Amino acid sequence: KQHPRADGGVFMMMCHVYPGWLVVLNLLIVLSEAKFQASSISLGQEQRWGYISKFGYSPGTGNYSLKLRAVSLKGRPNLQNALPNALEPRLETYLDEDWDTVLNMKDACSRKSKARKSTNITVPSDGQWSKLFTGQVRNMVRSHVWYFVLVDCSGALQDSVKFEYEISQLNQGQSHFSVETRWTLPSNILSLLCFVLFCGIFAKRCLAEMSSVGRLHTVICALAAVIAMQLLAQSLHAVHLWRYSYNGSGIKIFEATAEIMFILSQLVQSTLLILIGYGYTLMPVDVQPGTVLLIFSISAVIHIILVLLTKAEDSADKFHDYDGLAGKMLLGFRLAAFVIFLWCLKSTIRGAPFRIRNLLTKFGFIGTLYFVGPPCLVLLVLVFAPYWRPPLLNTSLMFLQIGTAWWLHSLFLSRGEYFKVSELNSSSLPGGTPRSPRDSPYSPKRD
Repeated sequence: KQHPRADGGVFMMMCHVYPGWLVVLNLLIVLSEAKFQASSISLGQEQRWGYISKFGYSPGTGNYSLKLRAVSLKGRPNLQNALPNALEPRLETYLDEDWDTVLNMKDACSRKSKARKSTNITVPSDGQWSKLFTGQVRNMVRSHVWYFVLVDCSGALQDSVKFEYEISQLNQGQSHFSVETRWTLPSNILSLLCFVLFCGIFAKRCLAEMSSVGRLHTVICALAAVIAMQLLAQSLHAVHLWRYSYNGSGIKIFEATAEIMFILSQLVQSTLLILIGYGYTLMPVDVQPGTVLLIFSISAVIHIILVLLTKAEDSADKFHDYDGLAGKMLLGFRLAAFVIFLWCLKSTIRGAPFRIRNLLTKFGFIGTLYFVGPPCLVLLVLVFAPYWRPPLLNTSLMFLQIGTAWWLHSLFLSRGEYFKVSELNSSSLPGGTPRSPRDSPYSPKRD
């Protein structure tokens, strides 16, 4: 009995581009621009104290600038007349080692005693921008995260007033990168160069496979799509970071596209692992391309929305993408995929012959590392200082993603155990006989 094939089916259908993705992309770009350019906070009787930003400064002298405007008063002369000609909210800066103590103080106005700096900023009540306020912070021994807070404890604001603010920070040496992201650009360029080398090796082996067999199996095409999306994502992200090093904002369209490519490559790779665990290419299983495509599309939309929310979130205790609620939901979906993977793997092993059971046991170990790795890494980096967590986590996740792609490439394009027991060892012609491993250009040559 021939194994069911999905040529032109499951994974090739996943590569189609739907107009709906453009809507998601546009929304992500809008949120990214709003996050980088400005935000807002409301102060009044109900809220006297509010966090607006944080930045990790390396040892030395760093700079920051801030300007404000009372947007809720613009065009409302009745409210403007009830207030002074100028409002004076206070900017307070706190050091990371004091931050937890500050948050535990119930009286918000008494928190000023822990502030390292406190300055009143004059804001016109007619909705115009204030003058640009500039300041400096100095770290003598080690890096610190500084927190910026806007306060109104004068009682002048009886009603809630919405302030729009624009804040920018520069590290020692006029760098736009916070201390936790200072190595992001060189590390991304290095990983991109390594990945380009891997792509060259993969392409060479694919061409050798084509010349030997005349076609590429669907799982190899799916892996090629994963690698292509990762390469595009890393390239765009590197260009965005390079531009960010000059203007502090980067190229928004590149950043948004890179995030979407990253999440789609992970979803395709996860789907590939689950399907092989289900028995695809190994056992005579019934895989419905339409059902797989539908599940993949729904999952993709959910994941992209969560990534969108993750990038839009900004809180005092968020240092990487998985610190917020949306990031934790992404980890939850990954663990759910792991449960599905284990269920499929267990069901396949139960009815498989010995050689396939032995292969799937090894396959299950790699799949477990891929699915469970990110949640474990998120917990592991908690033992480090907050500004060390993002580089350690991002580097580890990058190696995990690339390492899994490398392992799959070796699995599919070598004449090892998987090749011998899977349908990759059968002829591409209907009713053909199994192909001998000696036909591979990678098999040892005999004299």
